[in-house]
Amino acid sequence: MKQLFITAVRDFDAQTMGTVEAREVPLPEPADDEIRIKVIYSSICGSDAHTLTGHLGEFEQMTRSMLPMPFGHELSGIIDKVGPKAAAYGYREGEKVIANYARYCYSCDQCRSGHENLCANVQFCMNGFAEYACFHVTQVFKLPEQQDLLTACLIEPLTIALGAAEQAGFSWGKSVAIMGAGGIGLMLVQLARLSGASDITVFDLVEEKRELARRLGADHVFDPRDEGVVEQAITAAGGKYNCVLEGTGAMSAAHLTLDLLARDGNGVYFAMYGKDPVLPVNLHSQFYWDQKHLHGMIMGAGMFPKAIRMSRRIDLGSLIQRVHPLSHYPRAIDDLFSRGFAKIVIKMDE
Repeated sequence: MKQLFITAVRDFDAQTMGTVEAREVPLPEPADDEIRIKVIYSSICGSDAHTLTGHLGEFEQMTRSMLPMPFGHELSGIIDKVGPKAAAYGYREGEKVIANYARYCYSCDQCRSGHENLCANVQFCMNGFAEYACFHVTQVFKLPEQQDLLTACLIEPLTIALGAAEQAGFSWGKSVAIMGAGGIGLMLVQLARLSGASDITVFDLVEEKRELARRLGADHVFDPRDEGVVEQAITAAGGKYNCVLEGTGAMSAAHLTLDLLARDGNGVYFAMYGKDPVLPVNLHSQFYWDQKHLHGMIMGAGMFPKAIRMSRRIDLGSLIQRVHPLSHYPRAIDDLFSRGFAKIVIKMDE
């Protein structure tokens, strides 16, 4: 079967981007407690983009040591084969499913406290860009029979959007600012609208993405490079923002998040950052006097069932702006490098 691998990361000295190659690998056989999925669609994640185009910072040495590296974790497909222990849980061949790339131990204190996203023994299964992939039974989630598999590959990033929205405290009458109109940013726009936000503002470098954010429910959109953008955004919302979410991984956006955040507001940082990811804060004026709350987030705890149910309330189809067959994967990577599209999907079954 075919599988995509990252074979090089971005080299800033040589001024080259990361590279991806398709390779022939053996068809995996599921263990007794595993399920093999025939992958139908797999979406390129922002973390994949960061690996190929960004500065890896603290993760660079580890990532280079793993090359060539399988990748991809936003997938949907059909059960192809079921191990006997997995079958005892009611999984059957032919069922539509998605998978969580993180396998949790469910034995550590974090897992047993409802924080499995912070599992001390987590294992990552980055094999979404393979024609077939095996997952432990606890990683696989059934879909309703009527679920569209194309949009279903975006349910995994929807779990991140839901987790970020919960951390930010979306609620009636709150103002929300979102850094970046990528896939998760555009999901957050819709979640903010559903939660009754009074004002929704989106920042992005790409005009087409800003216009898509407006169509999906943003009240105001800004290019963060514009002069006086902070003052313009605050004026547009009638004050600083109760909820500010940063998912771009750009330090300029990280600074902007703190500048826009209102007193007693919630700022959520859920991106991967590169070199020197240090954010200076004024402990007196911003933490003591303004009582600002800053949150980090990695993955979302227990969000897959919620995300499956919520997927019918979110316009996921509008986020998918390019679909390429597996044999045309270089075009998908070129589209990624252009930074012009919210979500790019590869159709894995040819």
